[in-house]
Amino acid sequence: MLGIIELGIQYRTWRSKAAKGKKSPRSAPSTPLAKMAKQLNEESISLESVMAEFKLSNTTLRRMMSHMSDNMDRGLESGLERSTIAMLPSFVPELPNGKERGKFVAMDLGGTNLRVMLMELEPGEPMRTKQFNTRMPNAAMHGTGEKLFDYIAKALCDFLIERELAEECLPVGFTFSYPCDQTGLRSATLLRWTKGVTATGCVGEDVVQLLEDAIKRDGRVKVNIVALINDTVGTMVAAAYEAGGHCDIGVIIGTGTNASYMESSKKIVHGLANATEEYNHKTMIIDTEWGGFGDNGEADYIFTRYDKIVDSKSDHPGVNSLDKLIAGMCMGELVRLVLERLCENKVLFNGIGSKMLRTRNTFPTKYISEILHDDCGVYSNTRQIMDELGIEGATFSDMLLLREVCVVVSRRSANLAAAAIACVLNRVRRPNMLVAIDGSTYKYHPFFNHWVCEKIRELLDPGLDFKIVQTGDGSGRGAALIAAIVSRVKREEEKRLRDLEIQRQKAAEAEEKRLLEIEAEKEEAEERARKISEMMRYQIERGAEESHQRFE
Repeated sequence: MLGIIELGIQYRTWRSKAAKGKKSPRSAPSTPLAKMAKQLNEESISLESVMAEFKLSNTTLRRMMSHMSDNMDRGLESGLERSTIAMLPSFVPELPNGKERGKFVAMDLGGTNLRVMLMELEPGEPMRTKQFNTRMPNAAMHGTGEKLFDYIAKALCDFLIERELAEECLPVGFTFSYPCDQTGLRSATLLRWTKGVTATGCVGEDVVQLLEDAIKRDGRVKVNIVALINDTVGTMVAAAYEAGGHCDIGVIIGTGTNASYMESSKKIVHGLANATEEYNHKTMIIDTEWGGFGDNGEADYIFTRYDKIVDSKSDHPGVNSLDKLIAGMCMGELVRLVLERLCENKVLFNGIGSKMLRTRNTFPTKYISEILHDDCGVYSNTRQIMDELGIEGATFSDMLLLREVCVVVSRRSANLAAAAIACVLNRVRRPNMLVAIDGSTYKYHPFFNHWVCEKIRELLDPGLDFKIVQTGDGSGRGAALIAAIVSRVKREEEKRLRDLEIQRQKAAEAEEKRLLEIEAEKEEAEERARKISEMMRYQIERGAEESHQRFE
């Protein structure tokens, strides 16, 4: 990889050879976005200036962590009324303990993909799974809510019928990776769509009810929806199953980003105040929804001008701010914006570029991973991507610069992710904490894991330690495992109630026996008293009779 100094030298060499043309006068921009675009065009932009914008010091990251932790406290206390981090209750009380058994179904809807999975569990035996994956069609994602859930229900029914399980009434765990106001384990109201989904008629509705109505409309299978969960909760549970029941944080860094961790029920004031069912457990997994951090402008200091342009042109401007800074939904577009500006300033591709490079959303995030996977000196992936973008005549220096932009933007993302994780770890504060991470951005980027681990160690409070494990298909397996946990907890609760009933019956029988013994003792005492009384009366009467006889 070309070093910063070398790139700076090359940049200045290029700039010294390029004559600055006079710009024609323009009319005053009418909108803030237009003003920002005009400013970007008029400023002298170099790789150094871009890197300066994307570089975040540990002081800045710790400032962000402090603001995040404060938002988490306020989210637990008051929800979104006083915080941009919702801290939603999951109503999942514990992690798997290895005693789960039976057949369970998982449904995982996240981003653009839908997964249906059958899981068979038996204590002491390997997990057995069968699954079906499909990509959600645009008509379902951007049409009516009824069409979306009908598509989901059809996939579930087809899957179970193919395996002759239509009449088994199997427990289903539904991973639904969008912000919800969850008031029970199987009751949650959709707050808003994210990840590009815009299906109408769903926001403000109970997600489980929408799914059950769709399954009823299909009418081909019998199932029991026992839990609705977020993908981060599923990731945490799946990792805990693999780690013998231990996991402290579940994190998703894919199309979007989020995290979950185990919290004391006493601190979940807002979530439990609105619960529709009684919650009697000491702990609960919290779905942080940290992707909303910054939505009230409390984190503007970590936004670049490029971030603000991406946000302004997104489906939901001003919403899910941290999502757009960390996750894969916007990372590729962010790189494209930087490349476009560098090209306009003749720093890159001799100022020519291509029409596609200047077109929004033509640089997917996968390009970043592919470019950074290139072997130094070969850059076959980079060449292919430039061909796909219609860029001709690129030099070796152009490829190095393109690679460096991908590094700078994605490393900023990794540093922000690390700061968010370190913030939660500093709250959990347990020895040897385990962090489970799932998601395509984290998985396929060649340096993301290293960067995140490195930065967490710099930001973590002294004396704390952690380990990161990458999970595969955590959200799918997690949903089935939570269905299994619910079934196990239900069995254990039923057993506890049976044992209590037996104890109550035994106690009642013992009490009845004690009362009978007391009654018997009382009767015996009364009988003894009666006999003593009769004997005394007899003796008195006998004594009186003997006295009478002596007087005669």
